[in-house]
This record gives sequence, C-alpha cells and structure tokens, in this order.
Amino acid sequence: MPAFRQVGEKQLPNPVLCMAWSPKRDLIALANTTGELLLHRLASFQRVWSLPPSEYTGKEITALAWRPDGKILAFSLGDTKQVVLCGVEKAEILHVFPMQNPVTCMHWMEVVEESSALSSFYSSEDESKLFLPKLPTLPKSYSTTSKIFSEEKSDEIMNLLGEVRLNILVLGGDAGFVELYAYGMYKIATLTGVSGTCRSLSLSSDLKSLSVITEVRSADNNPEICYIQLDTGLLSDCLPEVTRMARKFTHISTLLQYLHLSLTCMCEAWEDILMQMDLRLTKFVQEKNTSTQVQDEFLELLLWGQSSPELQALLMNLLTVKGLKKLGQSIESSYSSIQKLVISHLQSGSEALLYHLSEVKGMSLWKQKFEPLGPRFSSYRRCDHSCGFIFSESQRTSAGD
Repeated sequence: MPAFRQVGEKQLPNPVLCMAWSPKRDLIALANTTGELLLHRLASFQRVWSLPPSEYTGKEITALAWRPDGKILAFSLGDTKQVVLCGVEKAEILHVFPMQNPVTCMHWMEVVEESSALSSFYSSEDESKLFLPKLPTLPKSYSTTSKIFSEEKSDEIMNLLGEVRLNILVLGGDAGFVELYAYGMYKIATLTGVSGTCRSLSLSSDLKSLSVITEVRSADNNPEICYIQLDTGLLSDCLPEVTRMARKFTHISTLLQYLHLSLTCMCEAWEDILMQMDLRLTKFVQEKNTSTQVQDEFLELLLWGQSSPELQALLMNLLTVKGLKKLGQSIESSYSSIQKLVISHLQSGSEALLYHLSEVKGMSLWKQKFEPLGPRFSSYRRCDHSCGFIFSESQRTSAGD
C-alpha cells in the first residue's frame, strides 16, 4: 500500500484549536487560540478572510460546523456561551443566539428523506410570497440600517434558511447538554438521558437516531468514553410539521428584526430634528452668562416680551428668516421620512408578521398534526434493548474485537 504524500504546508502565527472542511467547496475553516476564525483555500492554503474576535460575540471558539450547502459556518463561543452563524462569502455575522451551557461539539446535517408527499409539501410550503408584497428596503441614510435588508441582500431570509430541504444543527456540551436547531436557528428539541461531556455527535440522515460520544469522569477522576444512541423517531415522524414550524419561526424572527430597525430609523429621523435645533442653541448656551435656564428665558420672552442680550443676539443672528426657513425644511424632511417609514416599512412588516402569526395560531389549533410538537417533543427515549449501550474505553477494545 503506497504511503500518503504531503502536498502542502503552511506556518500559522497562532495554534489552531479546531478546523472543519467545507462540504461543497475547496475551503477549510480554522479557529485559533486568539479567538480568530480563518477561512483558507485547501489547494493553495491562501487566506480567504479572517473574522477577528469581538466583545459582542466572544473570544473562545470551541466548535465549528458547516451548513450542508457550504454557505454558512456555525461556531460556538465558550466564554460568552453563544452560537454564531456566519456568512461564508463576506464573513458577515447573520445570527447569534445564547446557550445555557458551553458547546463542546456540533454537527450540521441535511435531511435526505424523500417522498412524494414531502416533495409536494416542500414545493408549496411557503405561500406567503403569493399574498405578501416584498418588504421595502430600509433607507441607507441611517447608520444602524442592517446589511440584512439592503437592496443587494433583500432576500437574506432565504440565505438563513438555505435550500428548502430541512437541515438540523445538533449541539452538545457539558453535563449531557444536547439540543437540536432546525436551519441552525429554531430549537426543536432538548434531549435528556445523556451524561458526561459531549465529545462528538451525529444525527442520522433519516432523523431516526442520534449517536453521542461522551466523556464521563469516574469516582477516582479517570475519564471514561461512553457511546449512547438515542431514538429520535418522533422527529422523523413529524418531519413536515417540524419543517413548517421552523420556517415560520425564521420568518417571524427576521420580521421582528426588520420592525426593530424600522423603529430605529424613525428615532434617528427624529434625532435629526433635535440635532438641527441643538446646533443653533449650543452657541447660545455656551455664551450665556445669566443664572436663568434657557427655557426660562424663552418663556419670559413669550410672556413679557423681554429677553437677555444673549437671547437677542441669537434671535437676530442665528434664527433669521433664512435660518428659520432652513430649519423648517429640515423638520419637514424628517417628518416626511418618519411618515414614509410608518406607512411603507412599519406597516408592511406588521402585516407580514400578522400573517405568519395567524398561520402559527391556525397550526396550534390543528391538534391532529401539530400536537406532537408540544412538551413531549422535547424528550426522547433511549434505546436500551438493541441499539442502546454504554461502554468504557477499556471495554471498547474488547467490544470491537
């Protein structure tokens, strides 16, 4: 048998903690000890981009996983207990959600089960496009406008959902912590019956079983490696319902962010008016040598027709007819922007949110199909008869023999 031949080598400035190959492209993701996420090409090992650590996310990357289509990279942060979804094309953080426990391993898989009923469900599931207009793009004039809703990325929700077929991100951590997230965003299950720290896990493509390798500390603090297989047949049985709920959740969470950004733009438009007034009053406040407040001086002018020399200078020099006209135009422009945001963006986002919430309400009333997704859905049973077994590291060798 011929020996493996080394085809390349590259020195890195910092030690690498974990790495993951892209399932679709010639790319490899690396996480180093400084909390930096790197993307390299495998052929030449040239750096494509790097995502430095930040106070907003965290600095201790503990696990990596590619979405099956290779367009989004998920990584977990141990210091802030968060999971981050990052766009591969431009290293953009698309979604962040908190975790109760630090994540030690993750696996992102795609459902490959095919049936005529499921195929027709996938093709007709998202009917909102037939009834709802496209969300207007948020104005670019405001600094807080998210890239998610810019013109070139107005369909970012589909980037988060990926292809229509369901994909599931499985997360494992300390104290037997295992959770499943549809499309990497919507938590569909929290698994019980697992002990120890998860070191590796894999969900079968038909969603009927989950294999977990854990590390358990014995009484004398010696590590034991255990293998557990969980029956997740309920997830497979409810695949269409789980998919519909997950997609609705993603639509609703994106719309909530859209509404939040619309309100932020309205606040910034109002702040423009206040800024125009502030620029005209700053000099007056700085030069004023009287003991009275600014509002008191304006009130005195309104009631008695008397004003201080500083207020007279302000009215004669700064608040001229031309200056007041310009200020009025600024106020009118800001009010016009707020009105457009209310009529166009806020109303469109609210109508779309109401549509999806109404569908969720209807789904909750359809007990025959969606009742299994209730509290019972968060607990799976362990296979103790044929496929459920645990053995230590020393037992593994004999079992393998």
